[in-house]
Amino acid sequence: MKRLIPILTFILFLVGLLIFFGTIWFGIGLYTLLLTGATLAGFIVSLSDRKTGWTIIFATTIGWLLRYFEHASYLILYDLQNIGRWVLVLIPLLLSLFLFTLIYKEWQEGVGKPFRVGFIILSVLALFTVGMGSFIWKPHTDEFNCWYYFDKNSNDFKVTFSVTPDLTIEAVSNSEELEAFIKENGIRDRYRPGIYCPETKVKIVTSFKKVVSVEILGFRNTEIDKVFRLDNPIEIDLSSIKGEKQILQPEFDLGD
Repeated sequence: MKRLIPILTFILFLVGLLIFFGTIWFGIGLYTLLLTGATLAGFIVSLSDRKTGWTIIFATTIGWLLRYFEHASYLILYDLQNIGRWVLVLIPLLLSLFLFTLIYKEWQEGVGKPFRVGFIILSVLALFTVGMGSFIWKPHTDEFNCWYYFDKNSNDFKVTFSVTPDLTIEAVSNSEELEAFIKENGIRDRYRPGIYCPETKVKIVTSFKKVVSVEILGFRNTEIDKVFRLDNPIEIDLSSIKGEKQILQPEFDLGD
């Protein structure tokens, strides 16, 4: 069993490396870099100092389990039948679980104590609960192309959020601050009504699969290549949102 620990650790490092290079073109988060780097560090240290190396590996497996239980929770909530994504999530998840179990078993035997299956089960349940619990309040920031349509006879105005021509939602706002901000900084097109705000940053908060908050943060005026940010985020009335609401849900990001 002791020989399995460095082998599985190196395989987990290779899996992290593949995830890194497989997702680098889409933007990479700190988690992949930290977990992959820590896994390699644990492997190298364990070759000369088993106790310290295994401690690093054990702590790193907890990080892998937490992150990939969160990915598994996403799939349970949003994409249950996607076999390809499940395979990508389960490989590092199972490797980490095996390492976690093996190191705990070796530590228990080293001090003359019995291997406790209950500890493993409770640990896995606790880590999964944390992963699922992250979706109780899940903020994320997305980017949309927005058009604003103002009516001289009304204080309300329409906002269109678009990812593609076929994936759009519409909402209504009556924020005077947002209206003044858009009219001052937005892009006007003489061939199309409304004011255009590309690359609009929108903060979205979900609770499991329910959207609980949508706030506009700012946008980039691509004509002058300048980012404009609101002094205070403007919240959109959720009851006014119509259209393809799935574009407000968090995205699956394996490399983050």
